[in-house]
Amino acid sequence: MQARRTLLQAGAAAVGAVGGLGAALLRSREASAQGASQSPQPSPPPTASQSPSGAAQPRLPDRPAPAIGALIDTPRTTLIDGTVIEANAFRGKVLLVQLWATWCPFCRKQNPLLDKLWRARRSDGLELLGLSIDEKPDVIKRYVAEHGYGFPVARLDVAWWAAIGRPRGLPVLWVIDRESRLKQIEIGEMFPEDIELLERWI
Repeated sequence: MQARRTLLQAGAAAVGAVGGLGAALLRSREASAQGASQSPQPSPPPTASQSPSGAAQPRLPDRPAPAIGALIDTPRTTLIDGTVIEANAFRGKVLLVQLWATWCPFCRKQNPLLDKLWRARRSDGLELLGLSIDEKPDVIKRYVAEHGYGFPVARLDVAWWAAIGRPRGLPVLWVIDRESRLKQIEIGEMFPEDIELLERWI
């Protein structure tokens, strides 16, 4: 089983500097043995010149990720179906925020696992919000419908970028607890056993 370095533990720095835009961090499993082989790197988010659609991406502030334990104010969010979620509406629940894209192969494998967890534990106070970096809402809507995702999805915007900082790869998962504090950041693909470990925050 391949290993990755995990960014969690309250009080630790959320994301270290890794040399520039798009440098994805490797993570290792909790309790992994020393000397395990490294896993493939996820692709970084596209810049305006890299966008698969060819459309210019909005210029967003280069803000570092918040530290583990930081208070996260979730912004007012408009979902791709037009539903509006008011600011801080998730307070009192455990919130998973998944940054993804329709063209990301790692996201394609991880999203169904998160959707399954969300459906199973939503009644226990677990919420899941998908933030897509795709430019066109219609592309996102079609992809979500084709894959049968049930969790709410919105496009990444300036407000969310300001709240969670500049991502360094795809997918990225943030775990925010019932007191709206950041508990865990995962960069890159998560495997089924990693998804199961998320239940400890519920």
